[in-house]
Amino acid sequence: MIQVKECDIPQISQGLAYVEDELLHAVEESDDKIRDILSGLFDGGKRIRPRLVLLSGMCFGELDEKMIHAAVAAELIHTASLVHDDIIDMSDYRRNNPTINSIFGNHIAVLAGDFLFAKAFEILSEHEIINSMLYFVNAIQNMCSGEIIQSYRRFDISITEQDYMDYIDKKTASLICACCMAGAQSAGAGSHEINLIGSFGYKIGRAFQITDDILDVTGDKKTLGKSVGQDITEGDISLPFIYLLAESDNSGRYADKLNKGSLNEDLKQILINDAICSGAVDRAQSKARQYVDEAVELLYEVPHSIYRQALIALALNLIDRQF
Repeated sequence: MIQVKECDIPQISQGLAYVEDELLHAVEESDDKIRDILSGLFDGGKRIRPRLVLLSGMCFGELDEKMIHAAVAAELIHTASLVHDDIIDMSDYRRNNPTINSIFGNHIAVLAGDFLFAKAFEILSEHEIINSMLYFVNAIQNMCSGEIIQSYRRFDISITEQDYMDYIDKKTASLICACCMAGAQSAGAGSHEINLIGSFGYKIGRAFQITDDILDVTGDKKTLGKSVGQDITEGDISLPFIYLLAESDNSGRYADKLNKGSLNEDLKQILINDAICSGAVDRAQSKARQYVDEAVELLYEVPHSIYRQALIALALNLIDRQF
C-alpha cells in the first residue's frame, strides 16, 4: 500500500495554515493579560486533532470554513485540557517549556483553560456548527469522567486491561472520535459515514493513548519534554504495567509498596526495566498496533481518495512516533 504524505496534498497544508491563523487570532483578540498568559501556548503542537477534523471531512467533501472552524475548536479544547492536566499533575514543563501553572500559578491556569474552552464554543456557536458542538460537549464530559475514574484508581494494582480501556476511551479516545465525526458532519456526510469515522477515531484514540503510555516507559526526558516514568510515579498504572503486574510473581513483588502509594526513584526504575525486559511493553505495542489495524480496516468502507490514504498514514504514524 502506497502511503500518501500530507505535504503532498496542498489542500491539507492550506487548511492547516488557516487553522494556525485562527488559533493566533483567538489569542490576539483577547485582552492584554490573557494574551500574555497564552503567548506561545500553541507553539510546537502536532495538531493531530485538527488534522483529523480536516482529513475526515475531506473524505466526504471539499475543504470549507466549517471544517476549519471545527478544527480550530478541536485544538482549543485539546489545549484547554492540557492546561488543566498540568495543574492536576503539578507539571512544571510540557514540550520542554514551562507550563502556565508553573509561571502564573494554579488559579490563573484554571481560568486560562476555561477561557480556551469558552473560545472554542464561541467559534462553534458563531459559525452555527451545532452538531459538532454536541460531539465536543459529549467528549468533554467523557474526558472529565475518565480523569476522575483514573484518579480514583491510582496505585490500584487490581486494575484490569478492560478498566484501562474504559477510562482511556473517555479521557483520550472520545475527543479524537469527536474530531473525526465533526469533520465528516461538516462535510455533509450521512449518519452511517459519521458513525463509521467516529469508530475509526475511537480505535486510533486507544492506540494513541497506549503509545503515549509506552513512551512514558521507553522515552527520554529531552524528547518527551517531561520526566520519564511520570505516570507510574503518580500511581497511574498504564497498560505495560498492567501486563507486568498480571504475572503472579510480579504482583506480589510490588503489591505492598504500590498499595501504600509509595514509589521511590529506585522502585520506579525497577518497574520500568521489568516492564521492558518482561515483554510487557512489547505486548502493549502489539495491542496499539491491533487497534490501528482495526481502524484502517474500517476506512476501507470510506470512498477511496488521497484523503483516506492520508488518514491511514496518520493512523500508522501515531504508533511509530517518538514523542
